[in-house]
Amino acid sequence: MSENKTSGASQQGTARQPEDCDRLLLAALQAGDIDASVALYEPGAALFAKSGEAVVGHEAIRASNAALIALKPTFHIERIVTTVSGDGSIATTRMKARLEGTRPDGRPVRSALHTLEVVRRQPDGSWRYVIDDPFGSMRDQMEQRAPG
Repeated sequence: MSENKTSGASQQGTARQPEDCDRLLLAALQAGDIDASVALYEPGAALFAKSGEAVVGHEAIRASNAALIALKPTFHIERIVTTVSGDGSIATTRMKARLEGTRPDGRPVRSALHTLEVVRRQPDGSWRYVIDDPFGSMRDQMEQRAPG
């Protein structure tokens, strides 16, 4: 995974800053580490699919992440922007990145990622996903539905 910023994440995969969730998730997916990818989510977290439907909970997120790992992805982070609430308990992250991978039939996959996530500080001070929208609130679908 390439990126122009250093991470405050620990070696054990603990997000010490909100943006570490994004960095650690992409690193886990790229490494094929399904357990590390799922551990970054709260048990009742929601993950949006490209269709706009949300899957909820660790087992559903595990299945979604396994499908992504099957692409043997490589990620290139361009930037992550974080906004933390006044009390420091929740944050949003927005990430712009690129994905390159290979489908099971050998065809290449390339995709731009414009994500939007909500993360929550845990009792131990780490951060975990509550809502993960790798498609940026379904931007394309919202534009298609816009009146006018």
